[in-house]
Amino acid sequence: MVFAPAWRPRAAVACSAGVAPRAASGSALNVAPLKHSKDHRQGFDPRKRLHQPAEFRAVRERGRRMSDAYFSLSVLANHEAHPRLGLAIATRTFGSAVARNKIKRIARESFRLNQHVLPAVDVTLTARAAARGAPPRELRAGLDLLWQSLARRR
Repeated sequence: MVFAPAWRPRAAVACSAGVAPRAASGSALNVAPLKHSKDHRQGFDPRKRLHQPAEFRAVRERGRRMSDAYFSLSVLANHEAHPRLGLAIATRTFGSAVARNKIKRIARESFRLNQHVLPAVDVTLTARAAARGAPPRELRAGLDLLWQSLARRR
């Protein structure tokens, strides 16, 4: 008994005209290399996060508070050589996981891009109800102002 494939082999499938240019544009020849300074590494690895409930509690109880219309920060000096971030986004405030994760992504990205100007502090970030309906551009701008204010307070 001989079995025949139910579909044509992949090499035999014709590509549409729109696919070929996109595939070629991602080649190594057309992509400029990213330049990163070793002093300003932009990663957000686990050592730059608050993990334990006791760490969050200490920052909330003993830290200084800063806020704007969308976010509230509690800031406490740490004994590390870098800042650390903890996110406290309430289900009661945002409801769906999609909304909470959107705010978290924006906050992590903003912290990642601004961490090189921040002193060695632990930061807990809490989002307010007004952040739920705000456009991402305004959320990023608000976070940037808070990071700048924190950097000036060194």
